[in-house]
Amino acid sequence: MSWKKLYIIGVGPGDESYITPAARAKVAECDLLLSSQRLTRLFDRPIRKLDLKGDPPAAVQFILENRARLKIGVLVSGDPGLYSFLGVISNYLGQDEFEVVPGISSVQLAFARLKLGWEDACILSLHGRDADGGRDADGLAGAVAQHPTVAVLTDGRWTPREIARDLLGHGIEDREVIICENLSYPEERITVSDVRGALASADSRGLSVVIIRKRKGCPESSQASSTE
Repeated sequence: MSWKKLYIIGVGPGDESYITPAARAKVAECDLLLSSQRLTRLFDRPIRKLDLKGDPPAAVQFILENRARLKIGVLVSGDPGLYSFLGVISNYLGQDEFEVVPGISSVQLAFARLKLGWEDACILSLHGRDADGGRDADGLAGAVAQHPTVAVLTDGRWTPREIARDLLGHGIEDREVIICENLSYPEERITVSDVRGALASADSRGLSVVIIRKRKGCPESSQASSTE
């Protein structure tokens, strides 16, 4: 049986002005679009909610069942290559069965706002990690100790405040912390602080990119043992 190619389309950090012409053109070619709820407002056409429950995820099952008759596009925020549905679908389809349309990531926009290069930055995502009971953020402290610049994608649980709490728990304090909230939206806000200042900050309601930078003159590693 033949099937139509699946398209994974990056639509930028949120505001429609950051959707590339290539992404718009590919969206126009698709018979059906899938996306998370917050992306449906970007296009004036019906979009099916991307359901990631189950094993395999319901969205994957739907794609496999309908790709013979429909050209399906999956809209992802930012760039597909950075912690997106691409990592899920590549476990079920061969590389010749889908195409990736790049987009502008929130990390890219954060560094652009700060007028900083990011070729040497370590990029981490804390989406879906538990932030209760002082649990380690999957090697965040080690990455901050090792790299001069770390960019962290947050979620509703791993807020900038929780990131600061984790760093302090590992003895890391002498860093600049830049909190980039709601990038590309009218309520965009960028706050420059240090680790203790980030701990005292009000938790943001939206998604954030937190950039943690080594201060000038800071020793190569300021990581101490974890405090329980």
